[in-house]
Amino acid sequence: MFIGDRTLRAAVLRQLGEQDKSISRLARDLEKEGMRLHRLVLAGYLQALAESGLLREKDIPPSKVYSLSATPLSDIYESLGERLRAAEKRRDRRSRMGVFLLQRLFRRPVFYEELRRMGLSAPKRYRSVAAEERAEARRLLESAGIAVPAQDPCYRVSEDFSADLYDLLSDELLERSNLRSLRLETKQVKLI
Repeated sequence: MFIGDRTLRAAVLRQLGEQDKSISRLARDLEKEGMRLHRLVLAGYLQALAESGLLREKDIPPSKVYSLSATPLSDIYESLGERLRAAEKRRDRRSRMGVFLLQRLFRRPVFYEELRRMGLSAPKRYRSVAAEERAEARRLLESAGIAVPAQDPCYRVSEDFSADLYDLLSDELLERSNLRSLRLETKQVKLI
């Protein structure tokens, strides 16, 4: 039986969101959902997810137990939301900047659920999103383990906030990759 990567990934993330599981236990639980996989195939898939940072792998002889990492998506939403709140005091502009940032980063429209995770309100000015594009974006998020309510509003903005967000994103990248020490901080020059 063929199981698409997005479907398997969503099922694994959902199962491990309930509790940490060994490969055997996870295989049994996935089989109950109609996804029958050989344990060696599942072990390889789980190892790949662990190497990508989505899962943590713990050796508890004679087996390995997998759990969700501190979810990168959740962390990125919170972290970018904090940076936006520090950078922009005007609430609606901050919300539009958040939509712009996520729509550029993920190349899709942005749901209110994502803004909520960032600690932002809904923007007052935005472009409408076609039903097909909205449905595709919603499926994509759900395959990543993010539940989006069926009637959740979906946004796009036309404004370009690239210049405003360059430093915000570079700071985030340096911090996440632990490379801040490589950045030459500018020195203040005294004018005579």
